Amino acid sequence: MKATPLELLGRFEKFLLSIPIEEYRQHLQSVKTVEQDLPRSLNPLPAIYEHYWAEQVQDFPDYEQFFDNWWQNHLQSIDEFVRKYFWGCSWDFIRLGFKARLYRTAVSVLTQFHFCYAWKAYCETPLYANWELDLAGIDAEVIVDEIRVALQIKKETYRAEAGEGGRFARRRHEYPVVIEIPYTLTRLDEWLRRCQRARREAKREEAQLFHFCASKLQRWLDNGFVVFQPEYPKSIEALIRQSLSKQSLGYQDWRAVLRELRDKLV
Repeated sequence: MKATPLELLGRFEKFLLSIPIEEYRQHLQSVKTVEQDLPRSLNPLPAIYEHYWAEQVQDFPDYEQFFDNWWQNHLQSIDEFVRKYFWGCSWDFIRLGFKARLYRTAVSVLTQFHFCYAWKAYCETPLYANWELDLAGIDAEVIVDEIRVALQIKKETYRAEAGEGGRFARRRHEYPVVIEIPYTLTRLDEWLRRCQRARREAKREEAQLFHFCASKLQRWLDNGFVVFQPEYPKSIEALIRQSLSKQSLGYQDWRAVLRELRDKLV
């Protein structure tokens, strides 16, 4: 039987809570030996979507299971990659490098999946996501009144691109509306300190906006994984409809989005 969107969200959130975030942080955070651009044959996105983006309730594999399966299914491509970049290195060294590289990718994508599962649970507008869209820079797509809207779900460390409209905007011109959906890994007390210490108004506002995001739009599970409050996708859906009704199209960066939501929710 097909699960309800709310059941899927609950099951996925339970899986996220089971991830030993601190253990992986200690074991893998400093490992950055595989930093080269991966060939398409080694891109982990297809496998991540296959195992974690579901239409029905399932048992999500833990990261050890996921990585072991990915590694065994990509041995030939890994061997070609090793011959090009890591000739003479031990396979244990290479495997650990890939494990750390894929873990960072997986955690980011799993976070974006939580927003998408929450959207499906709490919003009326259908949402579409797959690895092909993701590979092209589109985290999710919604269609409102026959207008395609692209969503980007990113943590705050990517914000340097926003001033130019981002690499996404430059690459995907067919979307009349692009919405940046930010989240932060930085805790509330740190954003308060940054606000108090800021010497420039722009930095002070940045800290205030992310403090709002951290306190009203997202939350931390007990293991430290960031997930999204129901109000976040619901507010983004309302923002999209408002933008379309006003013919306010184009690229809406994280600052504009958080300002708009703060004015409505605070």
